[in-house]
Amino acid sequence: MNGREFLAQCISAPAILDSLADDEDLREAGLNSGEIVLVVMRLEEGIGRALDDDEIASVTTIASIDALLRGADPSAASAQDAA
Repeated sequence: MNGREFLAQCISAPAILDSLADDEDLREAGLNSGEIVLVVMRLEEGIGRALDDDEIASVTTIASIDALLRGADPSAASAQDAA
């Protein structure tokens, strides 16, 4: 499962993802804090471990969710998003 598919299962209006690029900020796109918390909780369940503070703070884009699902460093995805 990729970050987009994963996120669609966690939010109340998955249609918002149709127009959202992988590097766009989720909060700016309209996701609320409860949805972000649910994403973090389900990520922890999905990868089988607790996320550390930096990983939690990195859950801002579809690309960062992809990185966590793949076991990659999400800060690398965030750095690429900023470039």
